[in-house]
Amino acid sequence: TMARRCGCSVGATLLALSLAVLLAASAVPGAAGFHLGGDESGLVRGMLAAVRERAEAEDAARFAVAEHNRKQGSALEFTRVVNAKRQVVAGTLHDLMVEVVDSGKKSMYKAKVWVKPWQNFKAVVEFRHAGDFQYESSVASDVSTGQVLSSTTSDPSKVSQF
Repeated sequence: TMARRCGCSVGATLLALSLAVLLAASAVPGAAGFHLGGDESGLVRGMLAAVRERAEAEDAARFAVAEHNRKQGSALEFTRVVNAKRQVVAGTLHDLMVEVVDSGKKSMYKAKVWVKPWQNFKAVVEFRHAGDFQYESSVASDVSTGQVLSSTTSDPSKVSQF
């Protein structure tokens, strides 16, 4: 894809594409009867929030892989976020399923990353092998929607910072 050739992240590419479409549509009000129906400002906010949340999940996943590599002396390579959930607590707890490449073989890892940006705090709460890659079609299509679900499975206040 174009994003992989230029080294851009998928989130940045989606954000740029979304903003280009929105700017083009807003540059000429009423051009060719362009109207999405309903509250466009709410739709725009929702699209931007989804792009931001996806970028935050990717950032958290890259951090989790880097921390695992640093602590374990391994060389996992981040590939993509397969599934992401977030829970707003004292910050945000990202519950991620991450695809990595380990010695040329794709594997899945379950990661939880707790982020408090106002304190410049980021901690890996959990990072564990979840099996070899097997999700190619079914999960990837769900991830492409960019839908972020909430989760209530962990209490990060009981976790020590790494």
